[in-house]
Amino acid sequence: MRNRRRKHEPERGLKPASFARGASVMTLGTGVSRISGFVRTAALAAVLGLTAKSMADAFNLANITPNIIYDLILGGVLSSLFIPVFVEYLEKKTEDEAWYVANAVFNVTIVILTVMTVALCLAAPYVIKAQTFLAQSRYRMNADATFLVRFFIFEVIFYGFCAIWTGILNSYKHFTAPAFAPIANNIIVIGAVAIYYYYPNRYVLAIGATLGVVAMALILLPWVRRTGFRYKPIWDLRHPGVRKIGRLAGPVIIYVLINQVGLWVVNILAIQVSGGLSAFQYGYILFQLPYGIIAVSIITALFPTLSEQSVRSEKDRIIGSTSLGIRTTGFVLIPASVGMAILSTPIVQLLFQHLNFKGRDTNMLASVLFYFVLGLFFFAVFMLVLKVFYSMQDTKTPMIVAAVIIGINIAVDFLYFYSFKTNVMKVSGLALGNSTAYFLGAIVVWIVLWRRLGSIDGPRVARSLVKICVASVLMGAACWATALLIEKTVGVGGFGGQLLQVTASILVSVVVYLAVAHVLKSEEMEALKRLLARFLKRGQDELDPVQKEPVDEDSIMD
Repeated sequence: MRNRRRKHEPERGLKPASFARGASVMTLGTGVSRISGFVRTAALAAVLGLTAKSMADAFNLANITPNIIYDLILGGVLSSLFIPVFVEYLEKKTEDEAWYVANAVFNVTIVILTVMTVALCLAAPYVIKAQTFLAQSRYRMNADATFLVRFFIFEVIFYGFCAIWTGILNSYKHFTAPAFAPIANNIIVIGAVAIYYYYPNRYVLAIGATLGVVAMALILLPWVRRTGFRYKPIWDLRHPGVRKIGRLAGPVIIYVLINQVGLWVVNILAIQVSGGLSAFQYGYILFQLPYGIIAVSIITALFPTLSEQSVRSEKDRIIGSTSLGIRTTGFVLIPASVGMAILSTPIVQLLFQHLNFKGRDTNMLASVLFYFVLGLFFFAVFMLVLKVFYSMQDTKTPMIVAAVIIGINIAVDFLYFYSFKTNVMKVSGLALGNSTAYFLGAIVVWIVLWRRLGSIDGPRVARSLVKICVASVLMGAACWATALLIEKTVGVGGFGGQLLQVTASILVSVVVYLAVAHVLKSEEMEALKRLLARFLKRGQDELDPVQKEPVDEDSIMD
């Protein structure tokens, strides 16, 4: 490969038009991906049930264990540190040096993950027992969970592939393949669940879920090669880029460890209630649906640009990018949280209450979902602002903030869980604990970032949020009235009535919200209209990942 320096146009800060295109492609991909993931979750819930079968909690406990281990070892390090360092080498060094760093980090990652995977496969019974020691009648569940986790734990290696390859693609402003790749995983798992329904053998679930992650990783490889990446067996722990990631990694690992302690507390509390762990996990997936489609798209599209702005010490541009991210996130997530809170029971009835998923399961999951979505916007703001710190290669601030917030989360989890009397509210209290912690967390990180930058475009953000909240309240009233009208006139005892109630309520909500936003002259509403006009006029062209972006266009978001 030639020793070539990456060419950049004179201004490579965040162009609103380019951000809108990147975020829109991400939104489409993550939307399809999250929806297919939701179908996967609904299929699992229908087949495994919630409280009727021990396999539900066993599967979910085993399934989240690889994520815990991966995040604990390297997940947070790779996602938060690789992109800023890789972008810095692309900006200030040569592509060859950047690829050298990428290969060195890739090899270290895979070796560490492989060693830990084998060790944890052998220690699987103890990994499960560490999370179920307070549960009663846990022996059958532990046996199934241990069996499954010995398959699922090998997913960690392929998650490592995904993290590095996604970081490379995002650094080149290529968001499409990473956004669509999880669809392969979801399709394979849905197929495995369908087979399990007719042939209930746990090998089907074990092999199907593992193959899904393998497919998700390997599907990225052709796209990564298009950027110029070629694997080389480089082992260089002394390289400045690798050592820089190593220096920055300490606080990130502590941050991830603190998060995992919080998750471990949730698991040992939720597992005490039959179906509690599964209800929490399914509620979290529903809660993550709008966050994953919108906020993750915005954060992912912003992060490489924020990293570039930080390398160039462009404080004003960082402030503008952060403001843009918060406003566009709020424009979608605040009304989404209002609608999901009002429709929590109808949504769960429609999408989950089938086969082995019964009415009592619906009550528990709908309550969990309600308390989760109360903190949806605050969770998104918290995660976005943490990425701003990581883009500035500041890993200590997120660690300190996380320690405080997770400490609060653990305290309120215990408070809510043992204060509430019914099993439904005990599990719902864990969701409320999540919302409480991230509400406080959003306030804390906002203040810390404001003091760091001197401004976060507060007045403009406040004006936008006031308009969004007014539109969301009126939308919520229309949503509630529509749902109640259909329940009284048509009835919601059958699938047809449930489908009509949810779809009509959502359609009315969207129309009312957009109409009010238009009347209030919302900045984000006008941006959406201009973006749609561009798409209708000329369609969406996929950018080649190794080419520079088009020249600046008329402003979309400003």
